[in-house]
Amino acid sequence: MIKIFAKKGVVLAEAIVTISILIMCAIIAGSIFTNASTTTSLSKDFLIANGLAIEGAESVRNIVYTNRMILPTDKTCWLTLDPATINLDNKTCVSVAAKEVNYIPFEKATGDQTKGKWKLDNGGATELDLSKGAVANTAYLLYVSKDNGRYTTSSANDAVASKFYRSVRFLNVDDNYATLEVEVAWFEGSKPWNTTTVVYLINK
Repeated sequence: MIKIFAKKGVVLAEAIVTISILIMCAIIAGSIFTNASTTTSLSKDFLIANGLAIEGAESVRNIVYTNRMILPTDKTCWLTLDPATINLDNKTCVSVAAKEVNYIPFEKATGDQTKGKWKLDNGGATELDLSKGAVANTAYLLYVSKDNGRYTTSSANDAVASKFYRSVRFLNVDDNYATLEVEVAWFEGSKPWNTTTVVYLINK
C-alpha cells in the first residue's frame, strides 16, 4: 500500500508541473501575440502619420507656388496664408506673421479652389502638444471623410474625428528663406506619439 500511494504522489506532482509549464507557455504566447498586435498597430499609425506630415509639407509648397504665380515679381507675398486674399490692385497680402507661430493646413472646398487648393489657418500661440490632453489640441484634429476615407481638416459632410492631429510651425521666416516643421501626433492607448517633417523653402 505504501508503494501505491508513493506512485500516486509522483503522478500528481508530475501533473502539477506539466500544468504549470502549460500555463507559463500560454502566458508567454499571449504576451507575444499582444506585443505583436500592438507593434503592428503602431507601425500602421506611423505610416499614416508620415503620409499626413508629407501632405502637410506639400500643402505649404502648394500655397507658395500659387502665391508666386499670382505675384511672380513680388517677393514679399510668397508666404501669404491664403492666395485668394492677395490684393492685386495694391499688392497687399496677409503673410506668415512670424516664427514660432502655429498654423493648420486647411484644404478648401472644391468651389473655393480657383486660387489654390490650400490655405493656412492661424492655430494661435498654443502649439500641438498631446501631453496636455485631447481637448487642448482640438484645433489641430483631423477628420476622416465617410465618402472616400481621406483625411481632412473639416468635420463637414459627416466626416468623423480621427486619432491624428497636425500642425505647421514656422521656425524661421524672412523674404528669402523659411524653415517650418510639420508635426503629426496621435494617441496609442493613453500614450502620445508624434512624427515631424522639417521643410526648407527658398524664395526665388
